[in-house]
Amino acid sequence: NIISSKTLKGSETEKNLYDFLYAILHTLITNGKGIELNTAGLRYSTAQTNPSPFILRRYRELGGEIITVGSDAHAPEYLAYSFGRIPVILKEAGFRYYTEFRARKPEFKKLY
Repeated sequence: NIISSKTLKGSETEKNLYDFLYAILHTLITNGKGIELNTAGLRYSTAQTNPSPFILRRYRELGGEIITVGSDAHAPEYLAYSFGRIPVILKEAGFRYYTEFRARKPEFKKLY
């Protein structure tokens, strides 16, 4: 387990949360599933992506590769909101590619 009690500071609750996060990410990766980097959170007070950069890094460190992008636009002015920031966010998390699906098959696109 990449997230061990030695790396945690704080309560037993925090350790349980990290263990739960590890289990979720590990299950996704083991089953060949990906996650979505969604920029909608950048529009709000959290001012961060969903999932957070921390979770993106952990997913990548555990071997996750399939990462798609979305913006939850719900209005034309939010279509592809802050997509210009995506290459930096993904590179900082350790990714070299993002994923698009064609005919339900993942295609990896190089980040520039």
